[in-house]
Parts: sequence; C-alpha cells; structure tokens
Amino acid sequence: MRVLFIDIDSLRADHVGGYGYEGPTTPNIDDLLDDAVAFERGYVANSPCMPSRAALTSGRFGIANGVETHGMQSQRIDRPENRTDWAGSWTENEPNRPWWTLPELFFQNRIPTIGVSSFPRHPAPWFYHVWHTFRQPQEPDEEMTVEWGHVSFQTPRAETVTDIAIEELESVDGDSFFLYAQYWDPHAPYNRSEDEIDRFRDTPLPPYPTEEQLADHREWDTLRGATQEGIETRGDLNEMLSAYDAEIRYTDRHVGRLLEYLKSTGQYDETLIVLSGDHGEEFGEHGLYREHWSTHDGTQRVPMIVKPPADSEMEQGTREHLITNVDFAPTIADYLGESPPERWQGTSLRPVIESSDADGRDAIVFDHGLYTAQRAIRTPEWKLVRTYHPGMWDGVLPEYQLYEMNEDPWEQDDLAADRPDLVDSLEEEMILWAERHRTGSVDPLRRVAERGPSGYNSFKDGFEGV
Repeated sequence: MRVLFIDIDSLRADHVGGYGYEGPTTPNIDDLLDDAVAFERGYVANSPCMPSRAALTSGRFGIANGVETHGMQSQRIDRPENRTDWAGSWTENEPNRPWWTLPELFFQNRIPTIGVSSFPRHPAPWFYHVWHTFRQPQEPDEEMTVEWGHVSFQTPRAETVTDIAIEELESVDGDSFFLYAQYWDPHAPYNRSEDEIDRFRDTPLPPYPTEEQLADHREWDTLRGATQEGIETRGDLNEMLSAYDAEIRYTDRHVGRLLEYLKSTGQYDETLIVLSGDHGEEFGEHGLYREHWSTHDGTQRVPMIVKPPADSEMEQGTREHLITNVDFAPTIADYLGESPPERWQGTSLRPVIESSDADGRDAIVFDHGLYTAQRAIRTPEWKLVRTYHPGMWDGVLPEYQLYEMNEDPWEQDDLAADRPDLVDSLEEEMILWAERHRTGSVDPLRRVAERGPSGYNSFKDGFEGV
C-alpha cells in the first residue's frame, strides 16, 4: 500500500482556495480536492507544533500521551505502562504490544517508512523514532530573517523537502511505502519576494480585526502584539497577510511537484493521500499577530483532506463532521487493512469518506499549551473555551469564553456571561471526556498550567502583560 502524508506547518483552513479563500494560494491543493474529501470542521487535537504531531504520531490525545506544550515537557511520550522517550523497544517477546506509533504500524508490517521533515525547532526522540529512513535537512541561514535578536532557524524551504521526498520515492524497492513529508513553510518568518507578495495585495481582507480593534491592540505591550509587529492600520495587516499567502502559494507549488511525480510514475491513483497542518495562525482576530496561541479557530482549525486509493469507495465533496487529527492514524490503519492498536483514541474516517450520511461525533475536545493553557469543546453549534493559564494576557483572557459558531465564526461575541447553564453543561462534558481519555493520575494540561506554558516561560520576562 502507498501512503503519502503531507503536513504543512501553520496552514489555516480558511486560506485554502478549496475552503473558500478568494486569494490564489493553493491551485495544486485545490486540484487534489477534485479527487478527495475535505473536512470543513477539522481541528488539531493539540497545538501547537509538538503537541499536534505527538497526537498524530501516537494516535492519542495529549491528555493521554502527555505532550501538551513545547520545551522539555514535550520530549517524552507517556505510555500506559510507563513513561519513555519513544514508543519503546518492541521485540519478538512483544508481538501483541497494545500500543505503538503510526510509523511503527507500517514498520511492523514491513512497509518502508520515510520521514522528510523541515521541523528543527523542537526535535524529540518520539518524532524521529522507528523510521526506515528519516531525513531532516538544514539550509544555510544567509537569507533568513533576524528575529528576537538572533538569526532564525535554518529551516529548509519547501523546494528542498520536495526534492528529498522525490529522491526517496525513487529509491523505494517495491510498490508499498509510507511517506511523511513535512513542510515548514508557511510558518513565519515570511521570506517571499515582492513580486510573490504583490500577487495577494488585492485579496479582500477579513472583517476582523477592525480599525477600532487595532487601536485597542496597540495598547497591549505583549509578544506578537500589534505594536511589536508594526500593525497600525488594516493596510499593515494586508501586508502581513499578503506575505503569509505568498508563503502558502510557494509551498503549494512544491506540494504540486510531489503530486505530479506520483502522477507521472503512475502511482497517484493507488496512493492514499492525506494533507493537513499542525496548526493554523492568528492575525489579530483576538489581539495577536502572526502567532498560534489559543484554541480559537485561527490556531486550531486546519485543512483536513483525504484522497483514498482509486479502488476504494468515496463520495467526493466536503464534510461537516467534527474531526481531529487523532483520527488520521486509525483511518490510515483502516485502509491498510489493520485493526488499530487498542490504545489509539481516534476514529476511522473511512465510513464518512465513503458516505456523507455516515454518523459522526456530537462534540470534539482539543487543547492548546504553548503561550496559554486552554481546553475547548466544539459542538456543531457551540464552542466553549476554558483558560487554565492566561499566559501574558492575564486580565484580558477570561476564564470562560462561549461562542455560537454558526452565527459568529470569527469568535467575536463572547456569550459566556449570558448562558451560564450552557457553560456548565459543556464544561461537564469536557470533564467527562477528560476522565475517559486520561491515562495517568494527573491531567497533563493541568500540569502545564501549574508550571506555566513553555512559550510563556520563555518570553514572560520581556513582556509584562497588557
């Protein structure tokens, strides 16, 4: 079986053409959608980068795998039996071990596993463990932007990732593989040319933040705030969004090269392709710019696209089902013809891919643990956000936020004070979810809140709050 998983860093769903965006950001991804199913309500189970990939890799929510933030707290994955740096050694004495990672699932089925990652910022043993081939290139930093007083990370461009991915595919012996291709672009800093950026300057701006909100945001003295980012007007916001869109377009071009390789070699039709992101990016909707920092949709909602093999049933189109990236591992296992490990916590999306009438969840729960410690529950109509640690935004972030998502998709009208009974009901549902999915005695997100999220601890001395 051939499986390609495309993981694009910081990609918001609402900046993808197939998800309704008006700018020409993703022509190649949009072409993929012609052969695929797109999930409109797809959320990462945990954010940002490391927690999201831990959920994807382990097949379990952060509350079970223990990775809820960055830094040292992200270096180890919790197993049901003990705490270990990776999935653990598996030997002939453990043929029925009840838990393993997604690459291990392929590894034990003797299918070549290939990881190509441009994610150097927070490497962890569980991230690059148990691959037949794992390549993590770096590039010279001469062209990289200086931020926070030092040169940004030597992250390879999308072109390099695609070059290496194709090189690895050319060396595959046989007709089966699992290729994980991770693109750092369009993560900040943005490095596209003026010509590339100019293509997007006429794209209509989102309704938020308004000019009034921008003026208020400039009163904040905080990391990634309007003042630090030089955002005084919506014209400045337009420049930032145009640069972001240019990065998406650049990445899309090289994703297109990878898809074209599969087509030119006759492998495309028979390949299961999943395309998603580790988190999105916020641009002032709630006060921060060019950052992923909360459980709002700008951070947590990403494109989730699945193209099954040609011999599989599929009802092409979009789905309104609530899903998270923890569902990808059991979905891939389903197409592989393998029962998912009993410890995995997601649900196969295959029935929903085959029929839009298939049943889905009534609610999903997801966490953020970098600059804040938040947990949210999303139903078809409502989202409740519970803040356990406000980070640098003490006095600005309320403990509870409630949004009617169909009427207020930008999450601007907080109804928590008006609907206390609904807040209580949704929080109770979150508590029950936590009890069902937690494997240890302590909720790891509560532990993050007690110690302080990694990003908050890193920057709190330089920014005193709002």
